Order: sequence, then structure tokens, then C-alpha cells
Amino acid sequence: MTTSTRRAFIGGLVATTLVYACAPAALPRLTPRLRRIGWLSGNATAVVKTRSLPFFQRIGELGYVEGHNFAVEWKFAGGKMDELPKLASELLALPVDVIVAEAADAQLAVCTATTTTPTVLVLVADPFASSCVATAAHPGGNTTGVSTGSIAASEKRVEYLKTTMPGLARLAVVWSGTQPNMIKTLVPATVDAARTLGIAATPFAVRDAAELDMTLERIARDRFDALICLPLETITADRLARIPDFANKIGLPQAYADESIARAGGLMSYNSNRAVQYQRVAEFVDKIFNGALPADIPFEDPTKFDLIINLTAARKLGRTFPPSVVASATEVIQ
Repeated sequence: MTTSTRRAFIGGLVATTLVYACAPAALPRLTPRLRRIGWLSGNATAVVKTRSLPFFQRIGELGYVEGHNFAVEWKFAGGKMDELPKLASELLALPVDVIVAEAADAQLAVCTATTTTPTVLVLVADPFASSCVATAAHPGGNTTGVSTGSIAASEKRVEYLKTTMPGLARLAVVWSGTQPNMIKTLVPATVDAARTLGIAATPFAVRDAAELDMTLERIARDRFDALICLPLETITADRLARIPDFANKIGLPQAYADESIARAGGLMSYNSNRAVQYQRVAEFVDKIFNGALPADIPFEDPTKFDLIINLTAARKLGRTFPPSVVASATEVIQ
């Protein structure tokens, strides 16, 4: 081996030794950060997990896998709204990256508990009532979300019922007594809309299944012309299905905020599409995970409303829907 060849060989050996000496033994495996979503609701576990399915479908489409790059910490009050502040504090203590707050009572609990943790609201009739949100275009602070549009829907629900029953004069309005904010929003919107159409509306607060049964008996005894049922979130689905059964037997037409009751035999329902609202919440959460500030994400009103009419129920009641109502329906149950 010549002198120049020997020098080249030794130089290459040294360089190779330095490369291996400086290189790490093994490259670290990169794992995605696990984001935590705190979910706060005043309602029961089964109700919330069922109606939030569109959220999980959409968040999956956006590239999130539960247990891999995000997790959900659930907190349910089960109708005991006075427990919401404590549950909100428990979520914040975990901590979580963002909170999804369902309905006005949960909204207020989170708003009171934190001014920093990003919060997305859903199922809120009036997001400005608690001063958590400044304006729709510029929410300010740490809160944004999607409203239900329920005040406008409450007015439209009365209109559709009146169109179907031109002689409607006395209306019973059943609402959830476990959600006190409803008396400030949906109840007066319904009563005022009825008054505008020359209808006398009487509200009935319902807190549990037993009170619901007693209220229906009173409505039948007092011979109301029709019934409007606002959201009764803490009443189980099987008990809610008894409302149209009872009303159809006594010849009492009904309109609901909950589309599932129309599908279970009720005459009609009208409300904003919840699935779309939960899909938008997923998109808001994705924006926040990617660095957007809630203050810069405009609060949204719903763009899709569903009128569901049930022809089977109409036949039981001996009624027909006017052509204008049929033409407006997004779903017709035969």
C-alpha cells in the first residue's frame, strides 16, 4: 500500500468513526400530541353521547383519532344544573385544551369559571344572554360557537301549527323546568308569536316524567286546542314517545322542537338541524387546535332548519296538512 493510499484509508476510517460516534443510538419515535376536549352538559350521559355522534364523525374526517391524538373528558349533570359549576371546575383542573359546553346553563358555568380556556358553545338559544360573547362577528374573550336559532324556530313552529289549524285559539306550551334559561328565551318567543297570531298560550314547566304525566292530564282536562313541546332534555326517549300517543288519542294536535318525537308519532316538528351544528363545533375545535383564537372565530347561526310532518299522526287526528306546509317539509312520514 503506497503512502498516499494509506493516508486516504486512514482518513476515511477516522471520518466514518466520527460519524458513528456523533450519531444517536436510535432516532426517537415521533408521536402526535394528545389534545383533551372537556365536554360539559347538564343532561344525561346517553342523550349527550347519542346526539354528539355527528361531532365525532366530523372530527374523524378532519384527521383526529380518539385515543391517538385526542381524548374527551365527559362531565354530565344529569338534570342537576346546580352541579355544573363544580363540574366545570373539575374539567379546568385536569386540564383540558378546549371545552365544549352544551346549552345555556353549561355555557354560564364555564364562562364564570374561566376567561382563558378556549370554549365552544352548542345548543345555546341566546349566546349573548350571559355576556360570554360580545358580538357574533367578534365574540371576544375565549368563547365562540353555534347558536340553535331556536328563538326564530319557536316563532315558525307556532306559524306552522296555526296554518295547519286555522281555528287555533288556546295553546299549551310545555317546557323544561330543569333549564331555567328557557323561561328567558324559548318560552317568551313562543308565547309572543302565539299572541301575534291571536292565540292565547299557557306555559307548563315540566321537571320529570311524573310531572309530565300530570301536565298532560291537565292539558286534556282544560281542553286546549293544541300543544307545543319545547326541548325536554332530561326526559327519557321512551317517556317522550308517550306524549304523541296521549295527544293523538284525545285528538290534540302537537308541534315539537325535538324531531325524534315527530318520528315517534307526533304531528310535526320544526327546529334547526342539530347534526349540522355538531359538525360545525368539530370544525371550530379543529381551528382552535391549529392555533386559532375563539375571539377571532365568528359565532354562527344555523343555516339548515327541518320541518318534519307525520301523515300517520294527521290521519289519527282526522286532519290534513295544507299544501303550503307539505311543500315546506324537509321530511314527510307516511
